[in-house]
Amino acid sequence: MVHERIRSLRKDRGFTQTMLAEKVGVSAQVVSNWERNYTSPDLIDLTKIAHALHTTADYLLGLSDELEDEMREIKQLLETKGYDKPVFFDKKAWFGIQPDEIKQIDNYFRFLLQQKNIS
Repeated sequence: MVHERIRSLRKDRGFTQTMLAEKVGVSAQVVSNWERNYTSPDLIDLTKIAHALHTTADYLLGLSDELEDEMREIKQLLETKGYDKPVFFDKKAWFGIQPDEIKQIDNYFRFLLQQKNIS
């Protein structure tokens, strides 16, 4: 499964084997071997592949069908805007929030998005 997902995502992302190899730090032959299921990437390379292809190692391994790690991408986006530790990524804080409060947060976020589209 790993080999199929690497090949499929590489092509979907518009990468050649050489381009992916450069991002991972291996040769194009190594990528070719992975894709033909002759060899398998080690854990370090698997992490690099997932990062290069904007996916998760779980997806590549077939442990998840979620193609993208949306939370990681959102965190990275916020970091580029100067928010390195927003409170809404504080896992402990979420344990104390009640369902009606989560709905209020969701409604407020939707309101902000709606206002942005109107402006």
